[in-house]
Amino acid sequence: MYFQTPTFCIFHPTANTIDQVASVIIFLLFLKENSVILDDVQVYEWMRKKGIYEFSSSDYAAQFNLICKVRGCSAAEHYVKNLPKQARNDKTYGKLLHCYMQEHRGDIERSPLWHIQKMKELGFALSPHVFNEIMHICARGFQTKALLEVFAEMKKSKVSPDNDSYRMCIRSLGRHDLHGMERALREMETQPHIVMDWFTYAVVAEFYERVFLVDKATDALEKARVILQKKDIKRRPNYLLEIDYVNVIMSLVKLGELGEAMKFLNEWEASGYWCRLYDLRIPYLVIEEYVKRGKLQEAFDEIVVWYSRGKDGAEKLKDLLCKEYLKAGNVFQAFNCFRGTRHAFQVHPFLPMLFFKYIEENCGSFFPLRCTGTMLSEVNTIHSVQHENSIQSVNIGCENIIKSLVELGKLKEAVKMVIEWHSSDYVNIVKLIMEGYCKKCFFVEAEAMAEAWTREKRSQVAEIWFVLATHYQLHGKLVRGFECMRKCFNITPGLKGNYGMMFWTFTNGIEHSRCMNARGRI
Repeated sequence: MYFQTPTFCIFHPTANTIDQVASVIIFLLFLKENSVILDDVQVYEWMRKKGIYEFSSSDYAAQFNLICKVRGCSAAEHYVKNLPKQARNDKTYGKLLHCYMQEHRGDIERSPLWHIQKMKELGFALSPHVFNEIMHICARGFQTKALLEVFAEMKKSKVSPDNDSYRMCIRSLGRHDLHGMERALREMETQPHIVMDWFTYAVVAEFYERVFLVDKATDALEKARVILQKKDIKRRPNYLLEIDYVNVIMSLVKLGELGEAMKFLNEWEASGYWCRLYDLRIPYLVIEEYVKRGKLQEAFDEIVVWYSRGKDGAEKLKDLLCKEYLKAGNVFQAFNCFRGTRHAFQVHPFLPMLFFKYIEENCGSFFPLRCTGTMLSEVNTIHSVQHENSIQSVNIGCENIIKSLVELGKLKEAVKMVIEWHSSDYVNIVKLIMEGYCKKCFFVEAEAMAEAWTREKRSQVAEIWFVLATHYQLHGKLVRGFECMRKCFNITPGLKGNYGMMFWTFTNGIEHSRCMNARGRI
């Protein structure tokens, strides 16, 4: 968007100063909303030169910010040097510091001391904040030597390091110099102006843990625990890297401070660190501790939020919680954990098997059979596995004979007659035998017949497995029933591996055969 002579088109020659200022402010808001940054800068410059409006610190900082975006850091440095003395305050210098750090990040990593001198020339009053910003850049680039040089220069310049300064040194030394880390910690503890914080001890504890110094790790954790119990001094640390989040979350979990751990975990996520499946290890630790303490609902609430955001591996956390709900006897909450999962069924039907196993072993009277008959005619999915035109003609009289033998319980004779009709592939005959076996609970024999047909690659064998799955669930054998359903799907083109549809089909059968819905309501 381009505005010709924008800074003057809104003024009237006879308008008073207040009206002009109001018009300018409205116009500035319009420009900001439409991202017309260049014209925004021009308006600010015109106002300052004309002196029709007394700039506040916020106005100077806003103009500085715009100059950074439009003309770069060098122009912004020049702008600060030419500001009135009263305008050179923490707010404008804070903006300049941020701009400078962004502009010279790579150079600062290579020669941080030179940049400290440059900032002195720009008029910065050296403070822990200035040094900490440079140390943070060194830490992000794993420049431990440069970070320690800045720390030494900080003390040489008679600037007292604060908690963040010491913690960045401790974190950098903890990676490869444990003795150096301990010296920095002891020095920090002896400083009269330092109030020790729990965060530093939590970081130290994790470094001790990594090298199996259990006693020292326990001692550091205990110091962190004591400080955490003093709710009034939970000082918020700054300049955190991913390793800080990881260390402190792990320490907080060990201390049982799950609420505090969740705060840092949410910050860690918001900082963009949860971007790989490998990163799941951090939330897994917290959820695992929630589970150990029996706080399943709190864990469930957190997982639902992460899952809704599409975080990698969130469905695995649902898997963990599902198992715990099953152990706790909360079957339906376990069901809720995995039923809504996007990928769990596509990986493996392990969780549905757990669910059905629990119901079978612990809820024998939970699924009473409320209506007789079979669900075969009621489940539409069977039509997707049928080969509609493959049934061959068969002698109706022979079929009636076999049916009579099954009803009389003469299964061996019926099987013998079926073998004589081996070439017919007529599925109704085998279904009759299956039902005869299942009514007498001869499931081993029925399954052996289905296996034989599968090996021989007979047509419509998928439907035989479906029939067997139906009879298993009707008799309360849900695990074997679901396994038969899986075999049905695995040998059906287009359905293999579709565990979501498989689970839906099987639970639909349970609902229809017992006149209930999946939540167990009659």
